Amino acid sequence: MLNADDLALIRQLPLFGHMSDETLAILLGDAFPKEYPKGYMLFIRGEPADCFYVVLDGWVKVYRETPEGNEAVLGIFTQGECLAEAAAFLGEGYPATAQVVENARLVPILSAPFCDQFIDMPEIAMNMLASMSRRLHHLTAEVEQLKTYSATLRVVDFLLKLCSVDSGPAVISLPYDKTLISQRLGMQPESLSRIFAKLRRQGVNTEQNRVLIADVDSLRAYCDGEGADYQKAVS
Repeated sequence: MLNADDLALIRQLPLFGHMSDETLAILLGDAFPKEYPKGYMLFIRGEPADCFYVVLDGWVKVYRETPEGNEAVLGIFTQGECLAEAAAFLGEGYPATAQVVENARLVPILSAPFCDQFIDMPEIAMNMLASMSRRLHHLTAEVEQLKTYSATLRVVDFLLKLCSVDSGPAVISLPYDKTLISQRLGMQPESLSRIFAKLRRQGVNTEQNRVLIADVDSLRAYCDGEGADYQKAVS
């Protein structure tokens, strides 16, 4: 069953925001959390999209295969995020494939109860619009970063967002393997390795799945300087 922490996390999603306990109970129905192991395929592109997922813990990637057989990663989802809701509400097939990349705890939620309540509960439609707007804003920011950041800037920005401190030294546990990180950041794995080697001069060292940063402020300043230089180069 969903515990109090699960429900609190679900309520933070735009899709479920400001709903009464009764409405939330109707929409969730008999939904309950499930444990999924690393490598599990949640859904395959083209399969009927009758449910979406809320991530309570772990990581899930959504991707499409290219004609060359490579993976184009469209998104990586973690705690407090929702995936596949747009496809589920459209009632068509999933437009991409989803795979668990680190052991995950998810809540599969059927989309039918939402569609059944549209007329009686217009706030559901408003929440759906809010959820879609948030997703669009996130995708726009990602596209902007890919277009306007160098590969080095994308890696540094990724590391800074994982830091739990604003200054001083930091130790980061990478949330998933480096191959997926490179795909997520729009580069080849060998490019990521070269960038990590380059960043050693900035006090960034890697040890398996950990990254040790000597000084977060110094790395942020380096990122700002690299950003300014990159913008001059491309302008």
